Amino acid sequence: MPDQPTPVANEILVEIRYRPNARVLDFRGTWAKAISEFMELPQWQIVENRIDIFTEDRSFRAFVGFRNAGLGILDSPNRSYFPDQATKLFRFIFKLEGFGDPIFVERLGVRAKFCDAFKGTFEELRDRFVDRYITTTDRAKAAIGEDAKLVDIGAPLNMADRLGNFNTMSGPMVKDQFPRFFTKDELFPDVGLFYDIDYSVKPERETSGKQILTQIKDFSLACWDRHERIRVLLLTD
Repeated sequence: MPDQPTPVANEILVEIRYRPNARVLDFRGTWAKAISEFMELPQWQIVENRIDIFTEDRSFRAFVGFRNAGLGILDSPNRSYFPDQATKLFRFIFKLEGFGDPIFVERLGVRAKFCDAFKGTFEELRDRFVDRYITTTDRAKAAIGEDAKLVDIGAPLNMADRLGNFNTMSGPMVKDQFPRFFTKDELFPDVGLFYDIDYSVKPERETSGKQILTQIKDFSLACWDRHERIRVLLLTD
C-alpha cells in the first residue's frame, strides 16, 4: 500500500516484555553509550533498572530495562518509518553482549494513535461515524427512546486477526480534546478523527530476534493501514 497523507499527529510505541534479565544491571552504561551512538540519539540516562536514549525533545525514545524494552516515536512521516527504525534498533540490541537472542517473550505489543483533520463540523463527523462505522439499529433507537438525541459517540472494539489481538478506540473530537491523548502539543484541528489501536500477543516462549522483528513490522504496518482505511471511510466523500 503506498504512503497516504500523513495524519495531523501520530504516536507509535512498541514494547517487548521478557523474563527478567539481571545482566542489564552490569551493562547499563555500555549499552546506553552504544545505542546512543548507533541510533544517533544525543541524550541518554540511567534510571534504576532501565536506560533511556532519546532526542532532546523526546519525540524519539528508546528504552531497555530489567524486564522490558521498547521504542516510541512521535509523528512518523509515513507507514514504513516506525517499523524501519524499530528493526534497526532491536537488531542492534539483540547483538549486545548480555542481552541475548533468543529471549523468553511474555508479551509483545504495538500501540498507535492518530489524529486526522475533518473539514466539516463536529456534528457532521459524528453523524458520519454513526452512519458509516457504528450503526444504531431502529430497534436500538426505539429502546433508547425516540426523544433521545445523540450528542457524542466513541467506539471501543476488542478484536483479533491472524496477527494477534487488537483493541481500538475511535471517535470524533474537537480541538481541546486531543491533547488528553497525545504527548506533544500539536496544532490540532478544530474537528478531527481520533483512532487508537493496540496490537498484542503473549507467546510465553523463547522467541528469536528474527521472529520478534517480523512481529513488530507486521503489527506496525497493520496499525497504520487499518487507521488509513478508517480514515478513508469516514473522512472522504
